[in-house]
Order: sequence, then C-alpha cells, then structure tokens
Amino acid sequence: MKKFLSFLVIALFFSFYAGAQSADYTPHVTQVRVESRNNLIRLTWTDSPDAQGPVYIYRSARPFSGVVPANIRPVVVRYGAQYYIDDIEDMENVYYYIAASESNGQPYGTIIPFVNSVNINTYSSQAEVTPVLDAELLHGISNIKVNQDGNRVTITFDVSDLRKNAILYRSVRPIRQPQDLLDAVIVQSGMTTQYADFPLPGSTWYYAVILEDDISSGNVNIKPGINATTSAVFIYSDRTAENFMRPVPLPFLTIGSEMPGGFLSDTTHEIPLSTASLNMLRSAQMPSKLPLEIKTPRVFVVDLEAPTGGEDSALFQIVKDYFLVMDWEGARVNLQSYLSLPRTNDVQARARFYLGQTLYYTENYRDALWEFLFFRSFSPVEAAGWIDAVLTAMVY
Repeated sequence: MKKFLSFLVIALFFSFYAGAQSADYTPHVTQVRVESRNNLIRLTWTDSPDAQGPVYIYRSARPFSGVVPANIRPVVVRYGAQYYIDDIEDMENVYYYIAASESNGQPYGTIIPFVNSVNINTYSSQAEVTPVLDAELLHGISNIKVNQDGNRVTITFDVSDLRKNAILYRSVRPIRQPQDLLDAVIVQSGMTTQYADFPLPGSTWYYAVILEDDISSGNVNIKPGINATTSAVFIYSDRTAENFMRPVPLPFLTIGSEMPGGFLSDTTHEIPLSTASLNMLRSAQMPSKLPLEIKTPRVFVVDLEAPTGGEDSALFQIVKDYFLVMDWEGARVNLQSYLSLPRTNDVQARARFYLGQTLYYTENYRDALWEFLFFRSFSPVEAAGWIDAVLTAMVY
C-alpha cells in the first residue's frame, strides 16, 4: 500500500510539472517552415520567449532520433533573426533540428518533430515517373498527373477506393510534406479521378490530392510524384513575356531624388557606394576596373497612395518612412518584422521584393538573391534584372 501511494505521489508530481512546463515555459523554437529554390533552402521559425540565447541549426541526411549525433556541427544564428538560408548540393533528403539556447549559449536538447525539427525532400526530375512500389500507397492516392492546355489544367490520379473523399490542394510552392498544406488552398472536395482547374495566370502552381480520412486522422502521407506533383505549371497571360506583370500591383516607378522629399520621378541616378566599398576600390591594385554599377530602387505605384487600412497600410508606412528616403537598414528591419506574420500573396510578394532591394543595397547579396528568386514567380521579367545585378555584385 505504501509503495502504491509513493508511486501515485510521484506520478502526480510529474504530471503537474509537465503541465506547468507546457503551459508557461517553452524553451524551444516553434512554427518551423522550410522552402527551397534551386539549391538554396530557407528555414524560418519563431523564437522562444523563454530561451533568448543564440539559435543552433543542425543538419543531417538522416532523421534525428532523440539525440543529435556528436559529429554534427551546428550553424549559430543570433536570436531574433528567425531565418537561415542553406546551400544544398547532392542531398535528396535533408533533416533540420533548430535548438533554442539560454543567454549563456547552452542549447536545449529536446527534439520535437514538426515543432523544432523538419525535413525536406529535394526531389529529382525523375520522381514524377517513378513507379508506385510502396504497398501502403496502393490503398490511397497514386499516379497523379497534370496536363496543361492553355489556361486549363487537368489533374488525374488513381484512388484505391472510390467511396473515399479525395481533396485537391493547389499551392505556389511544391507540396512535399504535411506542413506545406498550410500554404495551399483547397480547390475541390469530393473528387473522383479527374478535375479541370483554371488557376490564376502569372504564377507557378503545384497540386496534391489527399484523402479526407487521412487528414482527419492526422495520418497525411505526401509522396512527391505519387500523390503530389513535382513539376510546376505556369499559366501565361495574353500579354507577351516581355511586358508580363501581374494585374496587381502595376506599375513600377523608379525612385529619384530630384523632387522634394525624395519622391519619385522617371529620372534614374546612381546610388553612391558605401565607405567600406570605396576604401576597397581605392586600395585595389586594378585601377582599370570600373566601379560596380548599382541598380536604381524600384517601387510599386500602389504603395505610394495611403490605403484605407489593413495590411497594405502597414506596408505603405514602411515604404514611406524608410524605403523612399533610402534608409535601407531601417527598411530591412521593419520589412523582416512585417513579414514575420502571415500575409496575402500579393502583399507578401511586394514586401519581399522591397526586402530583396534593401538586402542588395546593404550588400547582403546572398539573402537578396533568395528574395528575388521568390519574387520571380510573380514577375519574372522584373526579377531577372535584380537577380542578374545580385549575381554581378557577388562576383565583383
């Protein structure tokens, strides 16, 4: 009887302690997201309010099983950054664990799947024609295919049980894992084996078909090339590629300093180099090398007029207070804070385009490249010029 009472007291203590910890104490990052462009992978997360030391990012080709292998050296990111861009080559599956730490740098070592750890499948172009070999997929969705005819996109697939409800998802990003469904929209529910979609022109689109039973049970299994597409479809507008821009926002203007208050005009001008860059040029041993030509800032007309409210109002204020006066560091900090919250697609694209420019002008070329690669899905012609400028600056 005494042993039973002792066991009961210990059990109640640990139950109360675990409840208190989960309710009031969260020494780990949350809301980890991962997205890829070419060989670059961008990780984002929300910092822990209870662990405000540097963040440690561990990468592995194998899943983290409870502990981090001793041979993995982490990348250290300062608290508050809340993002990291990684270069990946010749790795099909990549696993990340993001550890928060105390102010003295001591990391917390608890790995929580889908909370502070995530994985991404950097698929090959052959994934879509890979035969279905997984036995469990024979009881769900398989053999997804996409056929594009002008603005019409036809999605076909096989389903083992026609009585089950299949749901079609569409996203501007590849759908490779369950978390990617958060950024997707439901196109159709109650499908059989085929559906014709007419997505918005001017963007790349990816699709996935998931059984409703799997979603409700929390057992979502996404297999690129099996129940999710690996190749994007792109719907062109009636305009030529040279003149192609999204209907909103239009048009662009070039920032000039000739008008009062640093407002806008059609006259371009050269942005002066920073003091560090000028000193490097003066000390260079190649006097014949021409100075780096800096691109002129660009802004959307829609962000020059004060909106009535909503998320556009905050972006307008950042553009007015920082971007138009060329306070690049202030604009960068405020844009990163603005993008830490979910935004609609058009507003997010505009904000990330401005963020890419601020990173370019503050010589953070690698991060700027990522933003312009993202913006390419919304405006390929405009993004191409900025990508070229960033790559030129990186090898200058």
